[in-house]
Amino acid sequence: GEVGITPLLGFGRSDNRLNSVIMQMIQRAQRHLVLLTPYFNLPGQIRRAVDEKIQQRCQVTFIVGDKMANDFYIPPGERFSTIGALPYLYENNLRRFCKIHQSSVSRGLLNLHLWRDENHTFHLKGLLVDDDYALLTGSNLNPRAWRLDLENGILLHDPQGRLSAQHQLELSGFLSHSRRLAH
Repeated sequence: GEVGITPLLGFGRSDNRLNSVIMQMIQRAQRHLVLLTPYFNLPGQIRRAVDEKIQQRCQVTFIVGDKMANDFYIPPGERFSTIGALPYLYENNLRRFCKIHQSSVSRGLLNLHLWRDENHTFHLKGLLVDDDYALLTGSNLNPRAWRLDLENGILLHDPQGRLSAQHQLELSGFLSHSRRLAH
């Protein structure tokens, strides 16, 4: 009748407990999977697992920062540097992913949301799986975090759904500042 809390740590490519748990969570999803990441630059392993979930008719939702909510976005009129190209790269990754999965987007099986709230940046990271698992993490769910960075996370296991209302309230707040991509 309690909520299980497991602290996690991961570093590097091999024996990375956090990456293993992220993969297990994605694979475990049956009804719905929510992924929150500031940058749409998924490691191949996550992308393939998400593709499989979509094929299994699990509803998958991404909430991603709009390019203007990206830490690296350089507004027009400011001096450009090469790091300012990253938001456009991530936007292109998302466009390509959406195009590949257009039929799932059209059917509502895949929901891609771009978050933007005035001049604020989006740096939220985590996963929600069905109604019983949540992962709060520092991992950007990108290749760098997956292979090189020291990352942490807190896994919440809530089989009785004690936190479900809070998760839904937070999710509604995120979605209120986002727009769903239709194509």
